[in-house]
Amino acid sequence: MYRTCRPDVHRSISLRARIILLVLAVALLPLGLVGLWLTRTAARSGEDLLRLRLADALERTVADIGPRWVGERSALLAVAESDGVQHVLDGTGGRPSEAPLDVQRLVAALGPAFEAVVVRDDSERVVWTLDRPGLVPAGPDALGNAILPVRLDIFERVSGRRIGRLDARVRLAAILATKQSTPFVGGAVFAVLDQDGGSLVSTPFDPANLTMSRFQWAGEAWLTERRSLAEPRLDLVAAAPLDPFTQPFERAARRGVWVLLGAAIAGLVLATAITARMTRRLSRLAGAADAVARGDLTRKTEVTGSDEVARVAHAFNTMTESLGRTLGELSQREALAAVGSFASELAHEVRNPLTAIRVDLQVVEEQLPSGSPLREIQRNALDEIVRLDGTVSGVLQLARSGKIELTPVNLTSTIAGAVRAAQPEFDRRQATLDTDLGTEPVVVQGDSNALRQLVLNLLLNAAQALDGDGLAVVALRFDGEHVNVSVADDGAGMTPEVLAKVRDPFFSTKSGGTGLGLAIADRIARAHGAALEIQSAPGAGTVVRMRLARVCAGSSSE
Repeated sequence: MYRTCRPDVHRSISLRARIILLVLAVALLPLGLVGLWLTRTAARSGEDLLRLRLADALERTVADIGPRWVGERSALLAVAESDGVQHVLDGTGGRPSEAPLDVQRLVAALGPAFEAVVVRDDSERVVWTLDRPGLVPAGPDALGNAILPVRLDIFERVSGRRIGRLDARVRLAAILATKQSTPFVGGAVFAVLDQDGGSLVSTPFDPANLTMSRFQWAGEAWLTERRSLAEPRLDLVAAAPLDPFTQPFERAARRGVWVLLGAAIAGLVLATAITARMTRRLSRLAGAADAVARGDLTRKTEVTGSDEVARVAHAFNTMTESLGRTLGELSQREALAAVGSFASELAHEVRNPLTAIRVDLQVVEEQLPSGSPLREIQRNALDEIVRLDGTVSGVLQLARSGKIELTPVNLTSTIAGAVRAAQPEFDRRQATLDTDLGTEPVVVQGDSNALRQLVLNLLLNAAQALDGDGLAVVALRFDGEHVNVSVADDGAGMTPEVLAKVRDPFFSTKSGGTGLGLAIADRIARAHGAALEIQSAPGAGTVVRMRLARVCAGSSSE
């Protein structure tokens, strides 16, 4: 249970490094993530903007084609439903070599979009071919002289059966507004594809590229947007190079990253300077503490400022002065009596700054992300503050434990409370704590808080002596009018030399131990008219027993 703890040969991370890591985690790391996000979204933003421009232009083009085509198709439908066409195709009007005048007039009245109209019967034979040679040729347009073939089925007006078909050659430039046939984005290409054939407009690249949403041409990435029309059967495609749109976003992102990098470096330099000034005082305080630990009670530390570090330094000087006076004037027995005033002063001078530091560390914990690796560092620092506060409480308890008021106490409930308080220490060390307390309440004369502190100290000592697979057991056994309390562990055990000194105040074999746990427990046991019996051997574990007078199984203070 009381094994000798060797000093840690591995150097831990300094407080200054921990603070800098904290700054990196809560400030600089988010800045770095923002910079990474900027660089990754720059290209996507340019691509989204280009696609939006292309899609908007195509939507406007589709909206412009609709009413134009409705008018042209209505004129062509009038030719199909004319009397001359209907009589010839249904067989009631013969098969004249030339189209009737009404048909010729309707064809002549067609808009400039139609270059020729062919009338076919239901067996696909040509009845008439009506050319329109008087049309003015198409001008120099991006669409050129592109021709769109249009087919329109002819149905008998009475029966509704199909009796033929009109084939028309339509100028694409007459359907698409001229403004839509010119590039609407810098470097863009506008193409018209026949759904039954190939491209109707020449393109500087292979028209097969227009079937993909993204392609490479002339060393550049191009994006395409497509809109399909049911009438006329066309696919409108707009393509444009991506680089002119992504480059401005990428340049802005690079500038933002450099600004963030500059802010990060400035923040790191500032944090380093501030932590250097703060940790310099803590280093002096730690050096003075090391000197006192070696027995130099004349060592003092400089007190500058009025912050928590200065208050701890002042409390440290007060502590060493009080301890030096106490140890210089009194023997070991007198020191135990005089340590009460020292403990009170220590509690007053140390607990206040320790509380402030603990609150600050808890605020830091609330600000840290849940998965931050600095949470362990922050939790270790907070645990050290709690340990220091426990040391102060231990000294104060040692000074006052000789005077207690005895009342009926439910020992079973008191020990159960100590077990609950000690369980986290066993969990942290991955050790096992078992209890054998029985079900019957056990009442003794004593002080509930003092007895709980006694058992808790024994359990904590047992936990510190165990490895990951270690076991400790706290048990109650009846012995006539008395009850025996035992705490046993299967730890490393103690040598006879260590066993002879374990009851001495301030004697400890553990690095960072106060040497007060067992001394306080022994003092509390003697105040209850009992004594601690300790059995231990190297490799055989440790058993601590205490025998108390039993009162009854009745009411108690708990």
